[in-house]
Amino acid sequence: MASKAIYEATGKDIITRHIAPGTALVPCRFAVFEQDTVWEDEIGKNPWITKEKLVVKPDQLIKRRGKLGLVGVNLTAAEVRRWLAERSGKGQQVGAAVGKLRRFVVEPFVKHEDNEEMYLCIQSGRRSDTILFHHQGGVDVGDVDAVAIRLEVPVDTFPSGEDVKRLLLKNVKSATVKRLIITFILSLYQVYVDLHFTYMEINPIVVTGERIYLLDLAAKLDQTADFICAKNWGEVTFPPPFGRDAYPEEAHIADLDAKSGASLKVLYFI
Repeated sequence: MASKAIYEATGKDIITRHIAPGTALVPCRFAVFEQDTVWEDEIGKNPWITKEKLVVKPDQLIKRRGKLGLVGVNLTAAEVRRWLAERSGKGQQVGAAVGKLRRFVVEPFVKHEDNEEMYLCIQSGRRSDTILFHHQGGVDVGDVDAVAIRLEVPVDTFPSGEDVKRLLLKNVKSATVKRLIITFILSLYQVYVDLHFTYMEINPIVVTGERIYLLDLAAKLDQTADFICAKNWGEVTFPPPFGRDAYPEEAHIADLDAKSGASLKVLYFI
């Protein structure tokens, strides 16, 4: 297995395209802005940007963006444009790493209450996948290893709705929310398995007005499954960690991949 992180926008796109009908998930809408993106061109592709309140944040594998002041919330299009101008190409320290902010994602702002935020994570192990859930999510979720409830899913098995309800959602009071979350978790896990994800963390997942929203996502794919999943993944880039530019080999393969009808990747084995 070669577990490689992907951009947040990529992960949300894959989930939106492949999750089964019948969940309460609101399809993810987003626009990606890089240093060479022309604002007017992106507005033309995504006219909703000028009609709704927005969220803007870097999409460069940076953890705890909210704590770092790297999330603009409830902004107008004009405010987002200023926010981008002030930060694009600027240096940023994240822990011990220092890098430049070069890629951002803009999404619709979802109005909700703090008690509608939850935490959900799926991660792969050698003999089983683990689904973690906490009924309180967001920037102040704390130590999820200590507070989240776990459901172990052995390899080649699938969780039942009763398992999810009884084990994961025992602290969720609303019967309606439980019903929506059960359906969503089972459908999401199917995507996780079918598309060879190795890690998927949603914090927060918001349930409001009987709809589900993915506000923040971190995800990894098994890069060695490219020959199986390339068509369903779509265009996937495996970016280097924040603070490190692509190695020459990575940049060379990426350039060849862009020019070739084949799917060319650098493989990392861990």
